[in-house]
Amino acid sequence: MSAPARVLVTGAGSGIGRATALRLAAGGAAVACLDIDPDGLTATVDEIGQTGFGVAADITDAEAVDGALAAAATQLGGLDAVANVAGVGDFSGDVTQTSPTEWGRVLAVNLTGTYLVSRAAIPHLRTAGGGAIANVSSQYGLAGCLASPAYCASKAGVVGLTRAMALDHAGEGIRVNCVCPGPVDTPMLWAGDDQPDAAEREAARTAGRNLAGRSGRPEEIAATIAFLLSDQVGFMTGSIVSVDGGWTAG
Repeated sequence: MSAPARVLVTGAGSGIGRATALRLAAGGAAVACLDIDPDGLTATVDEIGQTGFGVAADITDAEAVDGALAAAATQLGGLDAVANVAGVGDFSGDVTQTSPTEWGRVLAVNLTGTYLVSRAAIPHLRTAGGGAIANVSSQYGLAGCLASPAYCASKAGVVGLTRAMALDHAGEGIRVNCVCPGPVDTPMLWAGDDQPDAAEREAARTAGRNLAGRSGRPEEIAATIAFLLSDQVGFMTGSIVSVDGGWTAG
């Protein structure tokens, strides 16, 4: 499998983003790592070594994103692929309990951030003669979750955005696909501990949905992202790939 030569990974400071950056670097890619957390970002870049480059930016800030993408493309000598991994998640209550501030925060990171990074990246992909984008949604972009209207709406939006982008940019040789992970052993999964009642109710409601009987590993999602960005799947665009232990099978 041939990995893209120059890749940007958002959310690279931890979890799936870090695993993706490391996987792509191990496959020979030069990787620009983007995250809002400078400490996590530094740790990832240090682990990658000479082929890693870090840029700290808030993906909800359009100006910061434009600057970060320009810096990444300059450092790498161009851009061939993007992995939009950065995201947030938490139980916020039902729609009457979810404040407008929390609604806005979750959609700003998960959906608008994906849009802003893609918007800034596509001109660089055009310059390269084409490329690939892998967006990260969730099993909850395909199915509902208790007490999480903002998260579900944002991740369903990423699915719709992926399909729209695939249609718009196919003629430019830019493929756009989406990964929907199930529960993965990352700090985001542990965030449910902040609201144990909601987490327990959702766990009881979904008992048995995870056919694998365990949480996923970040490296398993990273492997799927690397595959979608590789030249082995040139016939694949607009696809929504569930990597969820069978969560959405039934």
